[in-house]
Amino acid sequence: MKNSLHNRARQIARAIAPFLAILMAIGAQGQQAAPKTDSVTEARLLALEKHVALHKPGQSHLLVVGLTTFGYTSFNTVTTTAGVNTTTKSSVMGNSDTYEFSPMFLIRQGKKVLLEFEPSFNHDGVGVNWAAISYFARPNLIIRGGYFVLPFGIYTKKLAAGWINKVATDPIGLPTGQDYGVEVSGGLPLGSMKWNYDLSVTNGLNLMPDGTLSSVNLGANSRTKTFTGRLGLLPLHDNSLELGVSAMTGGVANGQAQFSNGRADLYALDLNYVKNVDPFQINIKGQYNTVNVGSQNYVNPVDTTKRYTFNNQSKAGYGQFSIRPIESQSAFVKNLEFAIRYGMYNTPANSTWGANTTQLDYGVNYWINWRTVLRVTYEVVDSKSTAAIVSGPSEIKTGALHIQFSIQL
Repeated sequence: MKNSLHNRARQIARAIAPFLAILMAIGAQGQQAAPKTDSVTEARLLALEKHVALHKPGQSHLLVVGLTTFGYTSFNTVTTTAGVNTTTKSSVMGNSDTYEFSPMFLIRQGKKVLLEFEPSFNHDGVGVNWAAISYFARPNLIIRGGYFVLPFGIYTKKLAAGWINKVATDPIGLPTGQDYGVEVSGGLPLGSMKWNYDLSVTNGLNLMPDGTLSSVNLGANSRTKTFTGRLGLLPLHDNSLELGVSAMTGGVANGQAQFSNGRADLYALDLNYVKNVDPFQINIKGQYNTVNVGSQNYVNPVDTTKRYTFNNQSKAGYGQFSIRPIESQSAFVKNLEFAIRYGMYNTPANSTWGANTTQLDYGVNYWINWRTVLRVTYEVVDSKSTAAIVSGPSEIKTGALHIQFSIQL
């Protein structure tokens, strides 16, 4: 009986090993270029290393993974208009912060080709997060085409999943996350350090009549393309620190005569630091990005027969700190994690959407296992209007209590 069970276990390990190898390659984005992992993923990585021993070229296999998040949010909002405060209270189960179900289908053909498809059911209905084909040309080169997350900053592509994020909501002010195009990525040693790269060419962005940017997406009138890239450096021997710099640039007029030669340039700096300092694990993350749109004339919302202009520049950033007592003798205490995050998002003054917004989050997480977390987050978002050209609320301040459960499938 023991031999039979042993043989069956070996058969299962051999069957899933090719998938595990590709998953590791995707996460690492090239040999020896992955940053130090959080403790919640260390158990999984150790298991992967033990089982990745067999590759079967020329065979097709299907693996289903994914993630799900559900929870509850209670809001208390104070709106100030002409010096008068109005308070509203509400609660919800099923918005962008409280529900998502996203299975991911991985279809492997041989050792070098992987099809990735991740539909998502959330508050907006059924959508697609990811739909691309990847070719593993070399250990340090992956070529991808389709619909994917843009390599701008570190949060959207690597940290946004509900079971990875340390608080219940996303940072404010992040640029568009996904687009259609082609991408190359990988990583290489750099002396005693390591670095990774991720470059893409996509359909890009459209400049809207009010000065905001929106995605062009597939089949739309994209006259120009957008180039996006991120370089990451891991300067320490234990990979505990990753520093990143990103840029995105491209035309945004797309044939609109009123925005002749319009361009947008976006830049970002990011940081990811994970270090075990006995008896704690310290986790620090941050990102700062700017959006600059060239000088243009926009429709005046007060008199649509006239035009006006403003300095179309937005700035956003966040810093996050979390600590977990991983060496505690108490099983309950060692599974707790405490997090705090501060974010800011300043949009153009005198635009119809101008505001200076801050975001402050306090969170307590309980890790049921390495991929399953129950979190409680209290968030305060305070937005002060700088839209001098139109009338409306001068300040909107919202306090929200989030109770959220997330699991990586």
